[in-house]
Amino acid sequence: MTTIFNLIYRWHRMLPVQLLLIGGTLSNQLFAQDTSGRNSAMEPVVVTATRTETPVSETTRSVTVISNKDIQQQAAFARNLSDVLAKTVPGLGPSTEALSSFGQTLRGRDYLVLIDGIPQSTALRTSSRDLNTIDVDAIERIEVVRGGTAAYGFGAAGGLINIITKHASKKLREGFSKGGIRFSTQHFDDSIMWETTHRISGTRDNMDYLVSGTYGERGQFFDASGDRIAPDPIGVQGGLADTNTFNILGKLGFNFDNDRQRVQFTVNHFNIRQDTNYTFGLGDPANGIKTPAVRGQFNPFNPGTKNTLVGVDYINKNFFGSHVSLKGYYGDQIARFAKFPGFAQTEVRAEKFGSRLTINTPITIKNYEFSAIWGLDYLRDQVVQAGLDGPTVVPFMRQDALAGFLELELPISDYAILRGGVRQEAISVDISNVINRGGNSVSGDEVDYDNTLFNGSAVVFITDYLELYGGYSQSFSIADIGRAIRDANAAISSAGQLASEAAKVDNFELGLRGRYGPVQASVVGFYSDSNNGTTFNKDLSIIKLPERIWGVEGELSYQVNEQVNVGGTASWAEGEMDLDNDGKFDEDLPNTRISPVKLSGFLEYSPLSWWQNRMQALYIGDRTPNSTQFGGLPVDDYVIVDLTSSIAVGPGHFTVAVKNLLNENYFPLVSQASGTPYGFATGPGRIVGFTYAFNW
Repeated sequence: MTTIFNLIYRWHRMLPVQLLLIGGTLSNQLFAQDTSGRNSAMEPVVVTATRTETPVSETTRSVTVISNKDIQQQAAFARNLSDVLAKTVPGLGPSTEALSSFGQTLRGRDYLVLIDGIPQSTALRTSSRDLNTIDVDAIERIEVVRGGTAAYGFGAAGGLINIITKHASKKLREGFSKGGIRFSTQHFDDSIMWETTHRISGTRDNMDYLVSGTYGERGQFFDASGDRIAPDPIGVQGGLADTNTFNILGKLGFNFDNDRQRVQFTVNHFNIRQDTNYTFGLGDPANGIKTPAVRGQFNPFNPGTKNTLVGVDYINKNFFGSHVSLKGYYGDQIARFAKFPGFAQTEVRAEKFGSRLTINTPITIKNYEFSAIWGLDYLRDQVVQAGLDGPTVVPFMRQDALAGFLELELPISDYAILRGGVRQEAISVDISNVINRGGNSVSGDEVDYDNTLFNGSAVVFITDYLELYGGYSQSFSIADIGRAIRDANAAISSAGQLASEAAKVDNFELGLRGRYGPVQASVVGFYSDSNNGTTFNKDLSIIKLPERIWGVEGELSYQVNEQVNVGGTASWAEGEMDLDNDGKFDEDLPNTRISPVKLSGFLEYSPLSWWQNRMQALYIGDRTPNSTQFGGLPVDDYVIVDLTSSIAVGPGHFTVAVKNLLNENYFPLVSQASGTPYGFATGPGRIVGFTYAFNW
């Protein structure tokens, strides 16, 4: 309680923001409440960029929406969100082909992952499991805000990935079932993988419900040469081979007051566990010799991830003229790593609970209509990286974070929308005593942060089909203070000495997007800089130095006719750091931070209404950075081609999917860039899958 009182006391610095929030409430009661906007019927609506429902054409940020159809298409190749997003989101790095997403950045920086607005990232001690905390069949859509943002606070230096779970059917009762099997064409016996999903949902009067369950088993992975891939392909960060997975999602919602108010309860539990008889040997990256899979294991306990979240949502569409959304949540996540010889096996335990209050207040002053979006966020996050068969070298940490925000949405006739706002964060982290991995004693302390974050952006409607958008935003991240303590040398005697480890990022972007008939396209340029960017040196210790990143992203799709659809994405970025902290940017950021050129393309062809086909390709270019940091080794280019064909059969669809159709022999980006003898693993060769799904 003392920490919370300290936060409230320090919040006097937020008085101007609080007055603005109160002023918004009074203005709502004093002025008219109707607003007008552009006709956006039939447009996709997103909630992540502004925390309120906004048509895509009216957003002032770069936003990518991955629909349920897109998710299911990509999941036919691999049930791993790292793969799904890498092939659909410009600016996101290529897949790691592993349980961990280490090295897969968004615009060169870490991103915040949310499930229904509930944070999954563990900022105090990063586990890099954020993209593997829910099964793909529990997801309705994914909204990605590309570029740093403080919309949800407490992270998001590179952007936001908001995973939105399945919603209940509007019918009285509707069921869904799916089963599938896949295997390597190079080694059938040990590679068999299978999964099954069943879901039932419905709506009756003012109540709706949903229950969904998935279970799957994966065998081993084999590369294009038929060689077994080590089950932990990037060291001990986490692998997908020889894993059992299950996920259960439940929802219960009630509408009342003539549908003006709604309460919804959500529970999701995800568990992936690896039980393997293989481990990694040592390769020789300098001579192109890959890390082999060898019989045996080091693990006293099976590695994997458990993630449980509970959410309660309340919506009031007209509370004294305002739209009010209140969310309370609880999360419990355990990310267990494999054991590395000579070190203890560990797991990151993260428990969090918090709330988000978002109020959208329409205001009219002298016939000018605009909106104020404001509210409060609270988060308590408790994290420790515990030793399972040895000492705990990362201390117990408890974060209490309180934030208030105000965003104004100002339409300029029918020609433009301006948005701008401020967010004030007060964060306190209590850290216990620890003897770290180097044997150094680091005493506990309370580390406090007070941050004011600003943003301003606009969208200009050049024509009914073309928009120019852009702006400035700030983001803030504590950035793995637990690892900094774990690796601290003897010069660090107190956790309080690491108070300056947090990173504040300034983000700029300018883009053009449009749609005309069957064509949709966008292009955006971006730039970001930070005085305290985070990367790793050769011994994997964190270093924080000034850095800057810039790049260009593009998307294009063209519906040629009812049978043919083509499109793709393009991403290019560069980044550099001030290694000597002397004001001169003298070294490139490594490949684990900056992805090489990434191009994706697809061709969809439906010769008949009941037969759909898709061929897609992903190209990762080469990049040779001038870098002395971990992940700074050169990356050679590679191309992955996938093919899927779906046929309507009976009540459902039968799908055949071939991942890596051409059986490309390649090393994923993170393996090449890191070049460690224990993590220089090849990617999977050709994998064929068969799936049948139907509604009932």
